[in-house]
Amino acid sequence: MKIILKDFFLKFKKVIVQPIFAFVENWSRKKWPESRFVNKEYAFGYYRINLFRLIWRSTYVMLVTLVAMMFPFFNAFLALIGSTTFWPLTVYFPIEIYIVRAKIRKSSFRWIWLRALCLVCLVVSGLAAAGSIRGLVMSVQTSKLFLSVS
Repeated sequence: MKIILKDFFLKFKKVIVQPIFAFVENWSRKKWPESRFVNKEYAFGYYRINLFRLIWRSTYVMLVTLVAMMFPFFNAFLALIGSTTFWPLTVYFPIEIYIVRAKIRKSSFRWIWLRALCLVCLVVSGLAAAGSIRGLVMSVQTSKLFLSVS
């Protein structure tokens, strides 16, 4: 289980956090092109270290960890985000793109089943969102900041 979670978080970091890091770092380079703090890199063997990048990324990780510790119901909040984004991003748009690219005729057997699949997944996402909201409300009512119940 630990290996699966570790792989998930490594992929999550690469997909979600790296663009945020890149955006802030590129913006900073454009905003302060003459700053040695932002632009200078120091070589330590095979590694190249930039002080701005080191401080910025460390601060970001500390702040996100602090937010996660402050909200013991952070898990329920992530479940809500996942349940609301699952249907449009994973089901609806790919099916619509497939229907258009494959030139599936309206009201054909395949078109009807793809629409039925889309509808079933919408219902499942709606139920998951309702469950997430219920879990979030229950967590908010019973939790205290910085208190973890295992």
